[in-house]
Amino acid sequence: MLRVVKVRLYPNKEQQQLIHKTFGSCRFVYNILLDAKIKAYECGDSLSAYELKKRLVPIKKAYNGEFLKEVDSTALQNSVLKIDVAYKNFFRRVKHGEKSGFPRFKSKHNSYQSYQSSTASIKKNKLYLPKIGEVKARFHHGKITGKIKTVTVSYEAGQYHASINYEDGSEQIYGTNNGKSIGIDVGVKVFAYTSENEAIKYINLKHEIANVIKAQKVLSRRKKGSANRTKAKAKLAKKHLKLKNKKNDFLHKITKKLSENQTIAVENLKIKNMSKKAKGSIDNPTMRSSAKRGLNRSILQQSWGKFFELLDYKLRRNGGQLIKVDPRFTSQKCSSCGHISNENRLKQAQFICKNCGNRLNADYNASVNILNAVGTTAKAS
Repeated sequence: MLRVVKVRLYPNKEQQQLIHKTFGSCRFVYNILLDAKIKAYECGDSLSAYELKKRLVPIKKAYNGEFLKEVDSTALQNSVLKIDVAYKNFFRRVKHGEKSGFPRFKSKHNSYQSYQSSTASIKKNKLYLPKIGEVKARFHHGKITGKIKTVTVSYEAGQYHASINYEDGSEQIYGTNNGKSIGIDVGVKVFAYTSENEAIKYINLKHEIANVIKAQKVLSRRKKGSANRTKAKAKLAKKHLKLKNKKNDFLHKITKKLSENQTIAVENLKIKNMSKKAKGSIDNPTMRSSAKRGLNRSILQQSWGKFFELLDYKLRRNGGQLIKVDPRFTSQKCSSCGHISNENRLKQAQFICKNCGNRLNADYNASVNILNAVGTTAKAS
């Protein structure tokens, strides 16, 4: 089964220079070939991934690209594949009426830099990267056995990491599950509520968010191009990374616990639509938009998309499944008698059925409805 683990890298100064040279070379190739792809598209033509790859050798000759020979060749080839993937994603979004986001050129000023290698290997407690050598690494998840498919080397906020994609040689089912089926209702006030009447509270990120805002204000006061602005930008990147790491740690821990179940039902939420800007009235254009802005921020901070993605992956790894159901009426429907009415939920946290008098937590009621939507009949107690 394919698995991915992320490890911390500790390259020496010479290796750091080579890693950043690889970032630059991949970015150089990506931008040149993206420009060629755009020009071909404007002329009504199309360049396939194979045709783009064929242009690598002429690029090395035309731009006196001796520096391109000093980096991992598979990293350059994978940069070409990224262009093809970016275009396919662009057309997929256009087809489905989503915000398209045309493929953009890469900048050396981006706080996050990465490249992907297809020929890396592990030697003892070190990661061997072509053209760079054996880099000291910290393997948190134990020994990695099996064939390595790809390694993505990344740099962010002064830290180097490698995401190792490898085949562990095991069967499709990695772990075991308890055979249970549960429903989960996600929210803003409470991160998630299960059909077993368990509330999962989100971690407190107020301190980390406040630090990010403070660092952003400091950066805004620094003169562009100055050394102090560069330092402020680096500090801001570290604050962002700390916030992201704390979020990811919470999501990984909670999804690991939840993936012990056989089946989990969740709402098929259109998160992008839910977090769209609101339109105010003609007389007061900011009347609704300011309140909606706060809700949008809260929705995005919950990271529901990442939560569902991790949950799906870990359930499948344990032989389970994630089922997404129609979210309509899950909040207004009584899980006991099935009566649907907006008046059933007059308060955010309380559900009182106008038909049978069933009274319980609104999120708990919704989670039972979500579970029942997949054919498992349950009643909230």
